[in-house]
Amino acid sequence: MAVTHLHPPELTLLDYAADDPRDTVTLADKEAAILQLYHQLQDQRLEKALLEQEPQFLSGDNAEEQLAIAERELLEARSTYTVRRKAVQTILMTDPILKAVHLKASTPAERALLRLVNRRDVLALAHENLASAHELVLKQMSNLEVDNLRINQENQELVRQLLELTKEDSSWRERLQDADLASQLESVEADLKTRKAKWETMKNIASAVVVGSGLNWADDDALRALVLDESDD
Repeated sequence: MAVTHLHPPELTLLDYAADDPRDTVTLADKEAAILQLYHQLQDQRLEKALLEQEPQFLSGDNAEEQLAIAERELLEARSTYTVRRKAVQTILMTDPILKAVHLKASTPAERALLRLVNRRDVLALAHENLASAHELVLKQMSNLEVDNLRINQENQELVRQLLELTKEDSSWRERLQDADLASQLESVEADLKTRKAKWETMKNIASAVVVGSGLNWADDDALRALVLDESDD
């Protein structure tokens, strides 16, 4: 799919972030089995820790409060276990990564880590830059939407003024002797009516975009005025 709307630096970041078959590391059967057993062991340790907890029977008027306490203690236990597990995993990963970075790796798996470490750093950089570009585009789009709504409101006011001026005295229509001029006037009025209907549609769409964009429009005076505009003009 073409992405012609992106700038060259952003296209370069996408190229870096694209999948590369060379990033796939093939583990030996023994290594894959060790990893699988390690994950199973971690799951069993968590299940064992939960089963070893003393059961607390809920009774009386404070059953809901006791249940809330038990749920909180369970969440705290799981959080502690998760942090400890991640710390152990980090320690286990540090040594082979250092060996790969400093070219002291002795096994094929450790040597394969060097490219993956470089790949991780490139992806982190690409993600950070693309996230910044995405945020900038969203901000620009939001500003353009606000400007579009403001211009539409100005057009609406001009149309209202024009209608006020033309409806005050319509006797001048009867005094028109030029058929071409009368035809042009009818064409302009029909076009004005069409444009007004189109403006109403665009206003509704733009308001829906602002509401659905996730912006905190309720705290912004301009956006709130645009979204809550209930004018019948």
